[in-house]
Amino acid sequence: MDSNQPSPQANREEILKTGRELVVKWIQVNLSQFFDSTINRLFDLADKADNNSDQTRYFQSREVIDQHRQLLQQQFIQHILEAIENYHQQQITAKDYSVDLTEQQRSHDEEQPLSLVDQNELEEQIAIGAMCRKRTAECSELLHALNQRLSVLSGGHKITDSGNPISPAVMGEALQAAIQELTLDSYSKILVFKLFDSVFMSKIHKLYELLNHHFKTHNVLPNLSYEITKEESVKITEQLPNELRDQANQASYIKQQDLFEAIRALQQRLNPVAPIVPNSSAINHLIVRIKRLQESAKAILSALKSQHEVAKSNIKELQTQATKQFQEDEAVDPHAIEIVGLLFEYMLNDQQLPDSIKTLLSYLHTPFLKVATIDNVFFDQPEHPARQLLNSLVAAGERWVEPNSKKSDVFLQIKKIVERVLEDFDQDTHLFAELAFDFNQYLRQHARRIRLAERRASQAAEGENKLKEIRLKVNSYLKKKLGALKLPAPIFRLLFEPWANYLAFNLLRFGSSSEQWNKASQVVDDIIWLCQAHNTEDWHDRKRVEEIKNALPEQLKLGFDTVGYDAGQGDQLIAALQDQQLDMPTISKPPRQAVQANIDEIDVAETTARVIGDEEIVSHLRQVEIDTWFEFDANQESSQRVKLAWSNPNTLQFMFVNRMGQQFAIKTGPQLAEGIRNGNVKVLSKLDNKPFFEKAMEGVLQQMQQQEPTKEVH
Repeated sequence: MDSNQPSPQANREEILKTGRELVVKWIQVNLSQFFDSTINRLFDLADKADNNSDQTRYFQSREVIDQHRQLLQQQFIQHILEAIENYHQQQITAKDYSVDLTEQQRSHDEEQPLSLVDQNELEEQIAIGAMCRKRTAECSELLHALNQRLSVLSGGHKITDSGNPISPAVMGEALQAAIQELTLDSYSKILVFKLFDSVFMSKIHKLYELLNHHFKTHNVLPNLSYEITKEESVKITEQLPNELRDQANQASYIKQQDLFEAIRALQQRLNPVAPIVPNSSAINHLIVRIKRLQESAKAILSALKSQHEVAKSNIKELQTQATKQFQEDEAVDPHAIEIVGLLFEYMLNDQQLPDSIKTLLSYLHTPFLKVATIDNVFFDQPEHPARQLLNSLVAAGERWVEPNSKKSDVFLQIKKIVERVLEDFDQDTHLFAELAFDFNQYLRQHARRIRLAERRASQAAEGENKLKEIRLKVNSYLKKKLGALKLPAPIFRLLFEPWANYLAFNLLRFGSSSEQWNKASQVVDDIIWLCQAHNTEDWHDRKRVEEIKNALPEQLKLGFDTVGYDAGQGDQLIAALQDQQLDMPTISKPPRQAVQANIDEIDVAETTARVIGDEEIVSHLRQVEIDTWFEFDANQESSQRVKLAWSNPNTLQFMFVNRMGQQFAIKTGPQLAEGIRNGNVKVLSKLDNKPFFEKAMEGVLQQMQQQEPTKEVH
């Protein structure tokens, strides 16, 4: 700082006072324009309304705002002045809206609806949150500088967005406070927030530019430059969906730094390079030349409308030209060019990425060469927004882009981001922070929808399998009851079809200790006993035969009706049972009783294993974790990768979903075992939660180590 210039602390009160006047004046002008625009917009909406109810609502809202605009402006400015006072007192000035309240509301117990008052308030909070996250991301560089300067003027107390008196959140809450007492319905209030965002908040960056300039001219951090702060990096990673949260952890950051240092040391041994002297003029000329290649890439990509077209496109020539121009420039570190090239080469060999995503992200090769050239912290900071963005893009492609989909929303979002980088990225790396923040926020919503779809599919599969498991237990139970006894085909069919269904129904609904189950299982004992030869001389035998013959038809009909068995076929089975008894020979010894069996002791898993027969495969399938990926039709070009979303290790039932969370197939243990044996099914692995840069630098280091000559031992 120039010693002849006054200290900012000496003029602190005057600087803040004039700054406050600038803020109030700017707000008055732009708030008046907002009210004019809102009144006109409401008139247009009323004029174009489809029904009388909407028309009346718009006219009433217009009238209310027009009548109270002076009071609204006073209340708005009063809220801003209170926020400025809170800043002086080193208190927070607004709520933290960095977390998406829509996600919070949806992930809350959906079976407990909010009250109407709570719902309306929540909708306003969601509207404010969406607006301030959007504007905070857009103005993060200006806000960062403003927070730094406000920190100086606050005597060194660190000011963040939640302590900034003119942050987007403060503006949103000022509007909320101003319109709180107006007789506007919830729909109209949300409409006002949307208009406020498009008319007033869309220009808020000008206020931040004005105030930064004011502080700068008064010697408050006049040479301040922008860089991504830890706090802003955290905001980007906080938007990550749960599935990707592990990618942003300190252990990974440390490992990435170690990997980069090892790569640079190995590069220097393999290809020693003298330190590069920074030459901003030469770099600027290079960036201008490269811009044409970037524009060409953007034009090519924009013309491609489908995943298939993108996958078949060829960006290699433009990449080669860009690399050549960077290599020919003495102001560029050749090691940085090499690392970027190897990173993208690793991406192209990633077996988890669909081809369309590999090709699409290859269009970022030239922009990332620029980042590595103009930003000397790119390789040193794992939290760098360009790295965070690429990590998220790769992870999203691995998890949520169907390779052969004709319309993938995630693919389209990635394509928009790549096009935006190609079009807008010149030398301001802050663009990557904005895109990473927005894309991670989108992924949170998308991942939640996928989780819900997977949950519904799993619940449906679990419900179906519960009945299947019961049926397996019942079948095993019946077989154990029969033992070695051979029954005529109609009687066997009676037991293992309609009556097995009835047994399963009672077991599932009432349990094995219930009276209903005991009665149904007693019928099995009675049928087995009845279908054997009896001693007609024995009074007890004759009596029991008569009792069973009289009771069984009614009991069987009740069971058949319960499970919806065809009445005609049921009568035929009952008649067959009665005929069977007439044909029974007479014996002198009592018939064999049914084998004792306890349904609770039936081991379905053991039964299933015997069916498959391959103990090694059975053991492996039982240990496969949820979220493990499989490849079906692995021997064909149209192979399909699907994820295991639910399984039952007892019945060996497996339900797979595609990348959209939709049920793809339910496979049995025998089906999977056969597919594994013939190579048509491959068990892959769970997706690695390592960020792309960590995996890629591990691969790059390994590749370079293979190039290093082996030292001779003497």
